[in-house]
Amino acid sequence: MVPLYIICMSRVVVVKYSGNADNKFLDKKQYRRLLETALGKLARDADYKTYIMQRFPKGAVGMKTNCLAAFNPTLSPLIDALSELITKNSKIDNNDLIVWERTNKELKRAGYKLNASSFGRRYLGTDSSGVGYDDSQFYSAGKVDSMVTRILTRMVDHNINLGVLKHHSIAGMSAGMKNMYGAVHNPNKYHGNNCSPFTADINNLEPIKSKHRLTVIDAVRVQYDKGPGFNSKYMGYYNGLVLSENPVAADSVALMILDHLRRENGLPQLAATSQKVKYLEAAEKIGLGTANIKSIDLQVAVVASDGTTSTGDLF
Repeated sequence: MVPLYIICMSRVVVVKYSGNADNKFLDKKQYRRLLETALGKLARDADYKTYIMQRFPKGAVGMKTNCLAAFNPTLSPLIDALSELITKNSKIDNNDLIVWERTNKELKRAGYKLNASSFGRRYLGTDSSGVGYDDSQFYSAGKVDSMVTRILTRMVDHNINLGVLKHHSIAGMSAGMKNMYGAVHNPNKYHGNNCSPFTADINNLEPIKSKHRLTVIDAVRVQYDKGPGFNSKYMGYYNGLVLSENPVAADSVALMILDHLRRENGLPQLAATSQKVKYLEAAEKIGLGTANIKSIDLQVAVVASDGTTSTGDLF
C-alpha cells in the first residue's frame, strides 16, 4: 500500500474555526479539533491517527516555532495540541519532541519554559549548551552557504515548521518558509531582493529539506501590515490554520489569505507594492514545491464549536 503521506504532497488544507466570534486566542482543545480535521484531510479523509503513524513512525520530531515577534509568536496551545496528537498516535515519546528556536531568549520571551533534560518535552534554542550550529560543514544551495543548527543535523529525524502568518517589510510575507531563516547561522546575509531567491535556497538546504515533514501556519490572528514586528493596529482575524507537506504550496495559499485581509482593510495586494513576495516563484523553479494555485489541491473545512465539520470557502 502506498503510504498516505506520498499521495497528498500537492494538497493544502485550510481549516477554519467558526466558534470564535470574539476573536479570542484559541485553546488547546480548539487547536486540536482543527488539527484532527486538517490531518484527516491531508490523508484524503483517512483517519488522522493513521496519518500520524505513517508520517512520524519513530524517532525525534523537531517543532520550529516563530518567536521573533514576542507578542505574536507560535502559541503554546498549538504546540500542546500537536504534541499530544503525535505522542498518542505514534511510538514517539514526549521527550523526543523538541520545540526549538534560534535562541533561548526568544523562546522564553514567548512564554516557553526551557527544558534540555531527558524528561518531558524539550524546549531548546540553538544557543543552548551543547547545541549550536553544525560546524562540520557549510551547506550550500543556490546563493546560500550556511551552517545549519545541530537540532536539524544531529538531533531530530523529522521537522514540523510552525510559522505564524504575518506581513514582512522586506520579504512581503512571513509564513512557513521564511521561518526557516532561524535554522542558519547567517540569516542577515539573505535579505536582498525581497529575500529572493534566498528564502527558497534556505529551504532547499539538505538538512532542512530532508527533515521537513509538515508545515503548519497559524492564521488565527494575522498581522496584515507593518510586520514582522508586532503592531496591534494591523491585526486581522482569519481564525484558521494552513497545513501542507508542500512548503511552497502552503505559503502560496497563505499569501492569498494575507492579501485578502489587506484588501478588506483598504491596502493594496503585495504584488502591487515594493514588497512583492518573490521567493515562491523562485522556489517552484528549483523544484521545491508548487506555487501555482491552479496546480494546488486546496481543501477548506470549517470546524464548529461543537466539533462538527463542514466544507467551506477560503474567504
